Amino acid sequence: MKTAASAKRSRDVVLEQWRELLRLRRGVLRTSDIEAIHDLRVASRRFRAALGLFEPWIPQKNAALLKKNIRKLTRVLGALRNIDEALLFFRLHTPAESAGGYQLRYMLTQMRGGELTRIKESLTAFDRHRLDRIVRKAAEGLEEHQIADSRKSPLTTYFSDTCIKLYQPIQDLLPASLSREQREPRHALRIAIKKWRYFFEIAAPVLKRDYGSILGLLKEYQAILGRMNDVAAFGALCGGLTLSRRERGFIEATLNAEDELLLQQLTELIEQKPLTYTFLL
Repeated sequence: MKTAASAKRSRDVVLEQWRELLRLRRGVLRTSDIEAIHDLRVASRRFRAALGLFEPWIPQKNAALLKKNIRKLTRVLGALRNIDEALLFFRLHTPAESAGGYQLRYMLTQMRGGELTRIKESLTAFDRHRLDRIVRKAAEGLEEHQIADSRKSPLTTYFSDTCIKLYQPIQDLLPASLSREQREPRHALRIAIKKWRYFFEIAAPVLKRDYGSILGLLKEYQAILGRMNDVAAFGALCGGLTLSRRERGFIEATLNAEDELLLQQLTELIEQKPLTYTFLL
């Protein structure tokens, strides 16, 4: 790999992801659209993943400041996204005419209004001009002479080592993730798979490789594990609401049934399409 070309592609990845984050921020402020909120949250995580991957070549102060600010953005979007997903879920799983179902959706809608106000305040206060200057300064760290610095591993070697490190937790967590009683390994597996997926999405344009096959498989795993995490989040949300015993019983039974179905799907996916490290960077 030519160092100058790889350095330019690395800078392009960081700057393109930053521009996408800013574009989605503007969209959320304009429309408060459910998909835009979710996309912005994902974009913030991808940008943090890019910063983390290229951190050896970015000034430490800049990287730390950017990650801190973007992490705040990710967190502030999380609660609203969970409420939106819960509203969609319970619209499908509770009769529209039932008093309990109506009351639950009403309370979630009220919660959404408060969270949306908090998000708009945070996005308005987001100092994009100052952060834009810092991002561009950080991208300057991805210069040819720095990437070629003999004190650091060559980029291809660094990416290969990083890929293996990101896969190791997945290998360790897969067996325990099928235990019905243990949610923690599945939660950790979801995060590990998400990090590995972001790595391939970032590495593909830099290394000029096609990782479509592994990315497709990771998305299948992430879809199921993400839904299982949503179910847990729905339970936590409802736990903070004033509901009757009957309503709580219905919600618990509905969430348990969904969780059981998802666990069955995860088991089948692991059996039919195991995640193995059978490819090279």
